[in-house]
Amino acid sequence: MYFHIAGLMPSGYLSLLFAPAGVGKTRLMAHLTVQTVRPRGEFAGQQVRSGRVLILDADDPSGTGYAQWIVRFLKAFPDAKRACIDHRAVTGGLTSDDVLKLMAELEPSPPALIVVDTFATSFIGLDVIKPHLVSEPMGALALLAHRTGAAVVLLDHVGKLAPGQSVAEKGAMGTAAKMALPRAAFALDRLPPGECEGRDVMRLTCVKMSYAQQPDPIALEFVWDEFEAVSVKPYALPLTGRGAVSARAEQTLHLLIKAAGAAGIARSQLLEQTVITANVSRRTAAEVLGRIQAEYTTEVLPERGSPQIIRVKAETDLLRSLHLTPNTLEPVLHSQ
Repeated sequence: MYFHIAGLMPSGYLSLLFAPAGVGKTRLMAHLTVQTVRPRGEFAGQQVRSGRVLILDADDPSGTGYAQWIVRFLKAFPDAKRACIDHRAVTGGLTSDDVLKLMAELEPSPPALIVVDTFATSFIGLDVIKPHLVSEPMGALALLAHRTGAAVVLLDHVGKLAPGQSVAEKGAMGTAAKMALPRAAFALDRLPPGECEGRDVMRLTCVKMSYAQQPDPIALEFVWDEFEAVSVKPYALPLTGRGAVSARAEQTLHLLIKAAGAAGIARSQLLEQTVITANVSRRTAAEVLGRIQAEYTTEVLPERGSPQIIRVKAETDLLRSLHLTPNTLEPVLHSQ
């Protein structure tokens, strides 16, 4: 498996990046673009595959947004090769046939990275609520990635967030079919100034990772100098120490299991909700669950795949775990 960003973004596959409007998708992709055209670029401390970049810009066909940010990053990274960036305006939208024609053009000498900005402005008038309509352009982009070997990144928006809802919880706008074909998916938001001492920090949360361990959320700080050159460095998220992350996962697991009550909750669903709610990796959630699972009753269902249901222990289960019986419980309670 080849990665465009080591352990984070696979080459030869489609990835999805979604965020509310104005959060900084263009800025983040401009940063990745410049790192890609460097001899040895890096993103969040991870090595980036070097090569050419194609940006299909339907969100701002004038090119102003990408041009401004790319210039700022080029000032900070003079070893980057500007000539290796191909920025194309997309007016009137794309069709699946357009994507296939592009594939034929690129196959002889493919870029390392293709950015499609954004789904809504690239595939105009498509009803994102209907899975069969969404699947066609997503399939064309996935095929483009497969045939060229490029990392194809599709940018997308999210709907209005409910109070207290995170971007990762909300997900990309429209049907869940958007999540079926991408092999990696990321939610992007900004850290509130109060949580990062007023610094300019973006948070990237991986919500799907097919070919590597799902990483914990990462943060990137954008640093300006007096010449308007912008560099990027990793930023330590609040409470991201290993102990704090595990504690957050454990607290969330307990709450979710108890909220499920006597009906219980499927292990896969429990892990998925913990990843979103606690903002931790699936690996962390699974490790912590393995540590605390003995505190609960686990039932293996006689179905394909032997799914597990985890629930709060009934009274008889609790007594058995304490080596007590109903007859010995009453004296114990009266002794309290």
